[in-house]
Amino acid sequence: MICLDTDIIISYLDELDPNHQTAVELLSGIRGRRVVSWLTIVELSSVYSRAGMESPAALALYSIEKVGAELVDLDMETVIREALKLSSRLRLKTLDLLHISASLQAGCRFFMTLDKEIRKASDEIGKMGIRII
Repeated sequence: MICLDTDIIISYLDELDPNHQTAVELLSGIRGRRVVSWLTIVELSSVYSRAGMESPAALALYSIEKVGAELVDLDMETVIREALKLSSRLRLKTLDLLHISASLQAGCRFFMTLDKEIRKASDEIGKMGIRII
């Protein structure tokens, strides 16, 4: 299973995004089940609402569909508790810790992101069984 970071989804859908082509190539180059958590839905909805778009939650769900991903339902309290445990080990921002924790809880073997900080931590994340792509 491949967990998609929010930045991949936004860059893929926004043809004017400077990382659009990279996101297209990354997504077209992978096979396997693509998943996101509710955290991604909330983050996308926030981005869309701040951009003044109508129906941001519906647009977030549509975005997930457009990238061929499915929503996995996780116990978010467990995700948060595990992110707390990871904080000193990974030293990432809160949302990044939550995304990695959610990926672990979902049983993902891969996490696709454009985030530079997560990429810097890829060796340590790899020791947990998730390969950063």
